[in-house]
Amino acid sequence: MRSVSCPAELLDAVTHILEHFAAPGRDGHVFVGPQGGQLRQSNFRDDWVKARKAAGVTDELHFHDLRHTGNPLASTAGASTRELMTRRGTATLGPR
Repeated sequence: MRSVSCPAELLDAVTHILEHFAAPGRDGHVFVGPQGGQLRQSNFRDDWVKARKAAGVTDELHFHDLRHTGNPLASTAGASTRELMTRRGTATLGPR
């Protein structure tokens, strides 16, 4: 578990998602399946493709690509190296 920062403009949307779509409680997963269980890679891909198409996003965008978008945006907004490392879950500056 780790903290994730987001712009204040997204707080209402994130709160809505957590209250209506995420599993309940502090240990509940943010993204769950239709019956409240953990997402599995085998069925997540279909959901991702459907969501991507609904948003009009190219099929060249893979879900993991989203992870690589957050840090450049945070860096541009002035985040420090330590803050960027924390966002990625990287403990040290050394090689991984």
